[in-house]
Amino acid sequence: MNWVNYTKLDIGTIVDEAQAGIYMYLRCREMISQYQFNVPLFGSMASLPANFLDPIGRIMAPSINVDLAHKDAGFVMRTRNFTETSGSLGGNPFTTTSGSTKFSVNFPNHGFNQESVFDVSGATSANGIDFNNGTFLISSITDANNFVCDTLTQTATASGADGGASATYLCDNLQQVFPYYFAVWDEALHFEGAFTQACNAQLLYYKSLPLLSSTNQSNFLTNRYPQLMRTACQWAAADFMKDDTEYQKCDARLQRVIQTVMAENDGQYRGLELDTETP
Repeated sequence: MNWVNYTKLDIGTIVDEAQAGIYMYLRCREMISQYQFNVPLFGSMASLPANFLDPIGRIMAPSINVDLAHKDAGFVMRTRNFTETSGSLGGNPFTTTSGSTKFSVNFPNHGFNQESVFDVSGATSANGIDFNNGTFLISSITDANNFVCDTLTQTATASGADGGASATYLCDNLQQVFPYYFAVWDEALHFEGAFTQACNAQLLYYKSLPLLSSTNQSNFLTNRYPQLMRTACQWAAADFMKDDTEYQKCDARLQRVIQTVMAENDGQYRGLELDTETP
């Protein structure tokens, strides 16, 4: 309030937005973390860790002794291959859980993989889910006889098994691969196919840190970069007050200060030996 000479600011909002503004631009050593995760057999994706901002380099997969290159989402989607199968399902093959958009499918020895496309015909709608003529994404593989689909938009109103006795299916099954690429979308790491074996993996990434608040009054921004917080708070306050001229000035100043900080952080790479990488 003192910095901008205005007493009607929503301080909590200003502080949150100031930090969000900093994290749009800043990448420094305090924000680097390591993500350890597992992709199961038949899996083709892994959820992102909390506060994920950007991946750094390749995914290392020691389980299969390979590193996976980061590609754009379109490339990974175009690289995927599918095998189409069709047939009939057993009686009442779908099990819903009240309040969930997901439902389980019982299908002995299905042979399907995560992120395959599962199309249903002739089923009875039940528990708030329209199974008939529905096209669903297989979100996870439970075991050899069960998998989970996501309606994305429909929420079950009750729990239980249903679907009738006349359901048929057509499935575009994502093929298994020895993976080489990954991309990021839908808050997950996605690969060009389903894994042929369970795989432990590691990825360095930039993350945002817990926001300053009344119960968390210091972090690396206050301890190492107080000039960033002051400038960012003035930037957020100008936006709050709808002062476009001051906002533009503060935005330019914030970017300049962050660039200076990032130049300082390049010091973490001093002595680094760079290898030529052929795409």
